[in-house]
Amino acid sequence: MQSGGYEFSAAPRSVSTKRVKPQRENGGERPQNIMYDKRVHRGSAYVTREETPEGSVSPETRKTKSNRSNHHQQQNAHYQQQRPVTPPPLDGRTHMDIQTDNYLEELSDRNPEVDVDTQTDVLLDLHPPITFVPKASGVDVSTQIENGDLFDFDLEVEPILEVLVGKTLEIGMLEVLEENELREIRQRQELFEQARNAELAEVQRLEAEAKRKFAEKQRRLDEEQKRISAQAELEEKVAARAYAKQYLSDLHSQVFDSLVETGHFYDPLLKDVKEVFLPHVVESASAVAQELDLARRVLESLLIDTIKRRTAA
Repeated sequence: MQSGGYEFSAAPRSVSTKRVKPQRENGGERPQNIMYDKRVHRGSAYVTREETPEGSVSPETRKTKSNRSNHHQQQNAHYQQQRPVTPPPLDGRTHMDIQTDNYLEELSDRNPEVDVDTQTDVLLDLHPPITFVPKASGVDVSTQIENGDLFDFDLEVEPILEVLVGKTLEIGMLEVLEENELREIRQRQELFEQARNAELAEVQRLEAEAKRKFAEKQRRLDEEQKRISAQAELEEKVAARAYAKQYLSDLHSQVFDSLVETGHFYDPLLKDVKEVFLPHVVESASAVAQELDLARRVLESLLIDTIKRRTAA
């Protein structure tokens, strides 16, 4: 690490006054933007700024500035590496931040507050300001007017009284005519109200009569509908009764005949004959027929034996 400062000196030379037009990297013209124009001053107006033409900086100067910045960066990195580091805490202990300043500062969440007061001076009683009166200018003149020179009351009051009296009479007549007209209007309104009330009563009477007639008509229609329904129901009942009577008249004999055929109604004597007498007679006749058949067979066998014996003899 060098102990001395870095110094640079160059031979004096003239500065070129020719403005060099900015060029792009690929050789084209760079767009003119006031934000990137070196001629526009930025910052405080009280600070002097030395402007250097863009084309006057030599490659050697640029290389020197680059080396200087690299040197400063290397120095900062070396200083950071050589800076002592706090050792780690022991087992069971922790590091904490403490104040190492000469004067300790009380730490609190509340900002310090200070009460300050002041006292104004007592105002003195001042007298009211003096009114400014401008100085008169010109010449003062005067004249004398005697009684009757400007206005004659008896002569001048007559047309005024005529106008007032005429206007009063006219207004009075208009008020009287207005009262008469209002009275006639009230009478006409009363007559109109009476006629309207009479018409309204007549309309209400006609409406009530129409409602009553409509209700009577509906009642008659309902009664007729009920009568027609009752008549239809009665006719249906009569027809059903006649059909049932006609059907049941034949059904009685048919039922008894079917019951007789199925054996529900029978003659006891005929039943005894069929179930008791006839089976006994049939059995007896069968037994007699079997005996006769057996006797006939025995007789035939005897006759055959007799004939065979005689033939053999």
